Amino acid sequence: MAPEMKAQILVCEDQPATSDLISEVLQDEGCEIQVVESLAKARKSLTRALPDLMILDRNLPDGEGLELLKELRTDPRTSKIPVLVLTGQNAVTDKVAGLREGADDYITKPFHTEELVARVETLLRRVGTLEEPAMQEAGELKLDRGSRKAFVKNKEVPLSAKEFDLLWFLMHRRNRVMTRDFLLQHVWGYEQGLDLSTKVIDVTLSHLREKIGPTADKIVSVRGFGYRFDD
Repeated sequence: MAPEMKAQILVCEDQPATSDLISEVLQDEGCEIQVVESLAKARKSLTRALPDLMILDRNLPDGEGLELLKELRTDPRTSKIPVLVLTGQNAVTDKVAGLREGADDYITKPFHTEELVARVETLLRRVGTLEEPAMQEAGELKLDRGSRKAFVKNKEVPLSAKEFDLLWFLMHRRNRVMTRDFLLQHVWGYEQGLDLSTKVIDVTLSHLREKIGPTADKIVSVRGFGYRFDD
């Protein structure tokens, strides 16, 4: 199990169905959620207290979310707040526009809740709000983050750098489906929105499964979406 996030998150979203879903999912992960429905209310909230992370919709009743994002990035008081942008626009140009204005990440509506949790978790870890454990264990498989070594039945198994990174990433988010694009972005460091082949994931996983033996069955392919590491 991943640790509870225990973070304060400001959600700026005017659609109750979306904000209720975000609140429910992230509260289950240990987060404290405040929801505002407009840019004006978001600005007012930010004058009172700064959140650990902000989830910001682009289309709001009183303006474009990127307007507020630009303000956040030019104000020293708020410039370091991680911002996850919500958008119903899937075009690369729209996503690039958000990233250029200072978004740390984005997610397209409708989204899978597992992906939302993983993206929030990654941003919180990036700014030090959430710490990763030193070890990951599943049955006979153990990963040591400090030495970057893998063990099966207490015997070291040689993994390449990317094999270790991919396995650690999946194990740390076990029981959650990770999309191929998300893995490319956070394991391989590719920029989101680029049209890149995901074959590199398949090749890495094939080699990884051969090396970790019976535990390989815990890495499940979710057709049309991505991969999951099951407990």
